[in-house]
Amino acid sequence: MLGPGSRTDAEGGKVASIASGEMTWTDILDPTPAEMAMLARDYHFHPLDLDDCLSVRQLTKVEDRGDHIFITLHFPDQVGQVIVSRQVSMFLAKDYLVTIHPSSFKPPSALFQSCRNDEKERSALMQSSAYLAYKIIDSSVDGLFSILDNVEASLRSIEAVVFDEVKSSASAINAARRQIAVLRRIVYPLGLYLPDLVMAQKFSKEDLSIYFSDVRHKIGKVSGTIEEMKEMVEIYKDTDFVTSSNKTNTVLSVLTILFTLTIPATVISSIYGMNVPLPGGLSTGPLEFLGPYTSLIFIFIGMLVPAVIMVLYFRRVGWF
Repeated sequence: MLGPGSRTDAEGGKVASIASGEMTWTDILDPTPAEMAMLARDYHFHPLDLDDCLSVRQLTKVEDRGDHIFITLHFPDQVGQVIVSRQVSMFLAKDYLVTIHPSSFKPPSALFQSCRNDEKERSALMQSSAYLAYKIIDSSVDGLFSILDNVEASLRSIEAVVFDEVKSSASAINAARRQIAVLRRIVYPLGLYLPDLVMAQKFSKEDLSIYFSDVRHKIGKVSGTIEEMKEMVEIYKDTDFVTSSNKTNTVLSVLTILFTLTIPATVISSIYGMNVPLPGGLSTGPLEFLGPYTSLIFIFIGMLVPAVIMVLYFRRVGWF
């Protein structure tokens, strides 16, 4: 039997238990089938619920099992620049709460550590299983705002360069779009299932409706912010695409004009490179009435005049 605050290893997982009055909180980190077998033996939870605790399908549910409630929720967590989903499962009844989550997800672990080290905090948080479950969910939801701040900071940095025609922001925009897509995929089920948490009220003498309503409002705020960020990043994507297209068109226009201006020189040089007698050529005798370079001067004039005419025409039609 685990004593208050003690923690043991079981097949690579970690199990700890804290007692306060008639209330017991059992916390399981990085669950394995060994811990699920222990819960089946001690609490007789439904095998399907225990399987969901180990599932990688990211199922979200709130189920009333009569003498207890089974909850599985997913919360975003940021690892570097990557946003991942963390599953938190809970079994709550009148006199106990069992939480199951990865050790890398800090909010539940931080609350557990606080209750273990501070008796006053333990008494305040463990007044009922429903209230303790609310505090765990609330602290997990609060962690969303720091993630949103990081994503918004990256969007501001994108905005600072997205209108710069010299630099492309495609890579940064794609990274931000991925983060926002992951956030939407995780947060959307929370908004659907959090209203069902009111069924935990039956395990609390205190009216907790206002607490769970506050959590729903936070999720609503998070969802609204995510939708705003989605619209912003789509605007940045379109702007970057238009800017890049304009830059590409400008480069192609310049190259096309330069190539076009060389056509007269190419044609004349090709003609005079043939082995046929041409005026001013070697076989007919070069022109010399303007000096020894008379033929070269006339050839250059023949090259430049069409190019100048094309430049004037291009400017007239607004090509540059």
